[in-house]
Amino acid sequence: MDINNVKPYNQEEEKTRQLNRMFNTISRQYDKFNDIMSMGLARRWRKKALLTLKDYNPENILDIAAGTADICIKSFEYLRPRNVTGIDISEKMLEIGKKKVAKAGLSDRVTLRVEDVSSMSFADQSFDAATTSFGIRNFEKLDQSLLEIHRVLKPHGKFVILEMSEPQTPVIKQGYLLYTKTLIPFAVRTFANDPKAYSYLTNSMSAFPQGKVFIDILKKNGFNCLKYKTFFLGVCSLYLAEKE
Repeated sequence: MDINNVKPYNQEEEKTRQLNRMFNTISRQYDKFNDIMSMGLARRWRKKALLTLKDYNPENILDIAAGTADICIKSFEYLRPRNVTGIDISEKMLEIGKKKVAKAGLSDRVTLRVEDVSSMSFADQSFDAATTSFGIRNFEKLDQSLLEIHRVLKPHGKFVILEMSEPQTPVIKQGYLLYTKTLIPFAVRTFANDPKAYSYLTNSMSAFPQGKVFIDILKKNGFNCLKYKTFFLGVCSLYLAEKE
């Protein structure tokens, strides 16, 4: 399945517009369902992702698909940067994020703004590092977005990608498919106010390129992959890339 053909509602409307509507609709439930989809491990994986940057001491960090600002906030716990800028296409997600940032006492250090990663307004070489957590599979224009991230990073800037993935071992894959095709839909039908949204989220996990295929995409767009590892038997993938 081509990731570009995986959309929340229909094939006619552009993906970014649909995603904006979808995330605005599910914004109040997103944190809860992210925990469900990751079997409660998302917070641990985000910590591991941020710690891959610890040796590089980034001062200015860009968090892409920032959502409700979890990575933005946790960056100060694990990395102690000077500033973090979070961008997202969903106004409602960022509204929740701003409340969480204020509660954490970080309003003067974290900036949240509505931006499309494929056409960002930042100047060239603005950031020491960029992160994205469970968001890159939602990029409508993947190559263009990666080139934009490359543009706004400083020379040798680091880019950390954390994304759900599909296990390749047959037995593990069967358990994963049972979880994503049966248990998650059951939870969605029980709790969600937009079931199509969560169908999209599980379908996009399976369709997004992973492993060597994604590393080759990074290379094509100017990044050298320094580290690749998976968690929980391949359910989640972590990439650390450097701007060439």
